[in-house]
Formats: sequence, C-alpha cells, structure tokens
Amino acid sequence: MNKELWIARAKELGIDELEIYEMLQSERSLSWYEGEMDSFTTSRVLGTSLRALKSGKQAEMALEQADDAAMDEILGSLLSQAEAVNSSDPAALRAPEKTEEVQGKKHFSRPSVPEIKAVLQELQEKILASDPRIFQVGSVSWQDSSEIRRINNSLGLSVEENSTAQVIMAEAAAKEGEEIKTEYKVEVVESLADFDRDQFVSELSEELLGKLGGRSLPTGRYKVILEKKAMTSLFTVMTPMFSGEGINKGISPLRDKLGQQIFSELVTVIDNPRNTDAFEIANYDDEGCPTRSKEVVSKGVFTTALHSTKSAMAAGTESTGNGFKGSYSAPVTVRPKNCMIVPGEKSLQELQEEMGEGLVITDLAGLHAGINPVTTDFSLQCSGYYVRDGKKDFGVSLVTVAGNFLDLMKEAVAVGSDLKWSYRPVACPSVLFTGAAISGE
Repeated sequence: MNKELWIARAKELGIDELEIYEMLQSERSLSWYEGEMDSFTTSRVLGTSLRALKSGKQAEMALEQADDAAMDEILGSLLSQAEAVNSSDPAALRAPEKTEEVQGKKHFSRPSVPEIKAVLQELQEKILASDPRIFQVGSVSWQDSSEIRRINNSLGLSVEENSTAQVIMAEAAAKEGEEIKTEYKVEVVESLADFDRDQFVSELSEELLGKLGGRSLPTGRYKVILEKKAMTSLFTVMTPMFSGEGINKGISPLRDKLGQQIFSELVTVIDNPRNTDAFEIANYDDEGCPTRSKEVVSKGVFTTALHSTKSAMAAGTESTGNGFKGSYSAPVTVRPKNCMIVPGEKSLQELQEEMGEGLVITDLAGLHAGINPVTTDFSLQCSGYYVRDGKKDFGVSLVTVAGNFLDLMKEAVAVGSDLKWSYRPVACPSVLFTGAAISGE
C-alpha cells in the first residue's frame, strides 16, 4: 500500500483528512496433550483500517487487503459514507506531537519448536506427579506473538510501535471422592532457560488442590479479602466506569462525581500505558496520541476520567491517550491501559492476620452476567477459604458474594503488596474489606 499516494488521492477526491491504521499480527502456538503434540499453528495477518473526515463527519472502513488498484473505489465509498453521516458527534484526527518514548523491560527469547516440546512434556509430567489427586492435564500450551501498529494521516502523523509476547498455559483436573475441580494457569515467559518449571507447577497445584473439600458458609456478613486474582477480575469489569464516553452519555456511575470521594482513602488508581513493569507498553494510543501516566483515583478521590480524542472533544478537555481498538477492524473506544490499584505494604498473610477471621475470596464466577455496570450492584458465585486466627482453616465453595462495588471500595481497610502484572492490562493487589454479604447455607 502506497500510503502517500492514498493520502494525496483522498485530498483530490474531496476528503478533508485521511488516517491509515495498520496492524500486523504474527502468532505461533503449540499445544501438548497426553504426551504428544496436539496442534501446531502459525498465522500472519495484516489488517488495515481507514478513517476519513469530510466537513467534520467521520467514516471508517476495515480492509483485509488494501490494494492500490482499488484505491479510488475504496476512497470513493468512504467519501460517500462520510457525506451521509447524520451524527453530531465531534471527530478529528491527531496532528504529530513530540514525546519521549520509553522501552519495555521485557526481552523475549524465541525458542525452537523442539525446545518448546521438551518443556511442555516436562510440565505435563511434573503436574501429574505433583499430587495423586491430580488425574488429568487437560492441555499444556505455548504461544508467542508479535504485533506492529502503524498510524499515518494527512496531518503528517507517522508513528509505529512493536510488541512481542510469550506465554505458557496449563489446565489440570483433580479428584477427591466424587468431587472434581479444574484450574488453569497462564504465565508470561521471557526465556525458557529462565522459566521456573517447579514454581509454575507448585502454584498451579496449590490453587487446584485448594478447591477440593470446600464447603458452604452460613448466610451473613463477613470480613472479606479479595485475593489479587479475584480483585483484578472484579476491578477489570468495573473499569468502564472511568471512561469519558460513559460519563458523557450519563451511563457511568461516576457521572458528576469528578473531585468526589468514591473509594476508601487507602485506594489510589493509576493508569499508565508506559508502565514498564506491565505486560505491554504503549507510547501512543490507536489514534497516535502520546500516552501518559495519570492518577484516576487519588486517595479515594476521583480525579481523572479516561478519554479518547472523540470523548475529550465532547467533554471540552484533552485526550488522556486512552483511545484504543479491540482489533484493527474495531472502532476506537476508551480503554484502560496498564491500570492498577497502587499496592500497599502488607503481604496476603499479613492481611489475613489483620482480618483475624473471615473469608478470602480467590475466584469469582459470572462476572458479566452478575454485575450491573450502571449501578455497580453485583451478585457473584465465589470460592476461596475461611481464615480463623489469621490462618487458613478450610476451603469454601458454593457461596455468593453480593453488594455494591462503590460501597465495597469505601470499606477497604488495607491494601496488599502482592500486585503482579500478568497478560491483562489491569492488575490489583489483594484488598481487605470490613465486610461483605455472603449467601450460603
């Protein structure tokens, strides 16, 4: 695709501004099952998305192949779409802006297929040997991927970012009596030479076996710790409340709450796409806007809404660099990137000791069906373990935790130190709350 030619031709046809967004994704995945390679796949996909502006109206089109020979037909279709738009929503492309780029800390070493096979076979054997109650390893797999994003437009913007990732995933099942439980684990792996197989197996086995023998609790209100995995899952589903899009439309629970106390003063939330401790960094969002670190919540006070260019224009403010796509063909929406609850100083064990007696929730189910995003009311199946005298007493399952997320976050009394970035763009440490409603027996 001759981008300069497309941009020049767009002007000739009467398009005011044109953006060309390209995403090149390459992936290699290998799965292992019962001592043999179950599948090995490779893919390479280049997708292109065009945005055209005409008299302040915007039209978009996604292309699997951007052939120069079809340039006039495609640009003509875009122009017709833009002229037919009736929406009054503001639209604009980004001009180039100077920014000091950062580089990620992670350096991935790409292994050979025989090396991957050997590690997956070893993991399968170690998982099965770790405890007699583990009777099956559903699958063990390896995936490496790379992504290149390029954004060019008629205002002179030209940015490019590359990212790579490698992960190992394993799923296992354990049985005790008639009870069967499953668990999976995903870990980012920079180098197979440095990958601690024994620790991976130990953590997976501990989480899996901890699910066995769980029992219900009497219905009531309990002190609760949301362990980092559960806290991250719940917080991730709730992050759209910070979106300027939702606030502008009046559907966010944080509408009209800027500058107000929404969480406990112990809770600070930072969104920083350039956080080099995270899985993936972004110096620019998918509109070419330079990203930056910002406190979304400062000691419980809602201080910054997240914005794309479009939502910022509607709100009369500046983009925060949070305009991202779900894929090359998806529209830009407001999304968090490397958003976290700032960790405290206490380990999970120290949180348990402070709690004394109560419930540690390690898993939540039904996160999308059991939450009202407008009111933040939730009712979710959960499991974990009961703590007595600061120590684990017995496993808990078949219970439901319910409440209102904003109310719950005001009851945070201690924030843990155990935040760990994984493959998600959101991460949280464990958090201790004064209480939550638990429905059980």
